[in-house]
Amino acid sequence: MSTVQHTLRLPRALDQALRKHAAARELTPYALLQLCVRSGLASVIDERGQTPLLNEIAPELGALSARVAHVERLTERTLYVACAAYVYARAAAPARVDDTQLSDDITAAFQRQLSHAGDAL
Repeated sequence: MSTVQHTLRLPRALDQALRKHAAARELTPYALLQLCVRSGLASVIDERGQTPLLNEIAPELGALSARVAHVERLTERTLYVACAAYVYARAAAPARVDDTQLSDDITAAFQRQLSHAGDAL
């Protein structure tokens, strides 16, 4: 592939943003600039071949999003059941505790675990 050289002048603010994002992506500013040009040109050109592809991707992405939400609900339910098992096992050792106290302990253990996971409600 042969390349063609172009001279491009950027405002200082745009240059600073380019350098910042290039460093964050561990790219050179020139590599990120090429990526920006390619992406920008592709979005400007109205290519008819891309529309059917996007029409196929959108439903799949929606289905994937729904499945991820379902997995999140299942994971939280599993975590709650594990916390309940922990609290009941802890309550079985000493004298019996009433169900209200056990429920409060389960909820507290569940909230602690969510907090440790970074997903506190």
